Amino acid sequence: MKSIIDTVAELTYLRDRDSLENAFCRAILELAHARGLTLWRATSTQGGIVWRHRLGLPRPEFEPEDVAWPDAPDSWRECHVTQRFIKTPPAGPQAGRLVYPLGKSERIAGILELRCAAALSAQRERVLDGLVQIYLNHLALLDYGARDELTGLLNRRMLNEHFRQAVGTSAQKAAIAVIDIDFFKRINDQFGHPYGDEVLVLMARLIERQFARWEGLFRFGGEEFVILLSDVCRDEAFAVLEDFRQNVAAHKFPQVGQVTVSIGFSPIRAGDNSSTAFGRADQALYIAKHSGRNQVQCFDTLVSAGIVEESNPVSGEAEFF
Repeated sequence: MKSIIDTVAELTYLRDRDSLENAFCRAILELAHARGLTLWRATSTQGGIVWRHRLGLPRPEFEPEDVAWPDAPDSWRECHVTQRFIKTPPAGPQAGRLVYPLGKSERIAGILELRCAAALSAQRERVLDGLVQIYLNHLALLDYGARDELTGLLNRRMLNEHFRQAVGTSAQKAAIAVIDIDFFKRINDQFGHPYGDEVLVLMARLIERQFARWEGLFRFGGEEFVILLSDVCRDEAFAVLEDFRQNVAAHKFPQVGQVTVSIGFSPIRAGDNSSTAFGRADQALYIAKHSGRNQVQCFDTLVSAGIVEESNPVSGEAEFF
């Protein structure tokens, strides 16, 4: 078995979040001599906190269903509230549990649950707890350069990485959407930039609530946001984006009042990179902005209607920086 120093060195070298997450979970499993491990992502929805299965070791045959707050084990809820790891000793043939909060303060990102056949020594528990803290600290450092300072959403530089990880080049169902706040310059001119910034922050919170099941949420620049939707067909993407558009229009922004958004989106195709997929969604946004605003337009639908022409894909790996 690798030494704890070697394990820490390996983890802190990694920059790719998926690789880091997998390496961390495998290291924890080995150090704990555990039967199994499950990682759950905590998501805030309109109905409250929901845990979504992120990773399991050994890998489960079927992905577990979401777990709502009232249905979660007591140890999960206690871990989330106290922000401390919770220990349930083994009882007979039943494996014991160690549950760790992944995050701090109001931003508990998830729950890590270990299933152990035997009780762990106090020293081993401290080692595991320390490794969890090192992992979280490393994630925080990675996030420092990955997130928009004002809204907390991922920044433009991260689109390429998330596009490759969440979508890749396969023909799986996925879409990319570009959201633009209508008449944002008027908000800054009429109310001042502090209120404009507040609108951007509140818009980011609406985006996080609406698209809680997806991780690819970006502030692309200015008043423009980008959403990566995985495992959706064109009609499903339109439905969730149209629902978001209506929710924004119905929301009352302090001092400013009503704010609307225009949205363009495109299904992602096999062979796409982030630049080509974004380009189609941006063309759809252009039509939405010049057809009255406060609407959702799909690139493929516009092509079928003869409103825009099919674009020629750009060769190479042109990406955003």
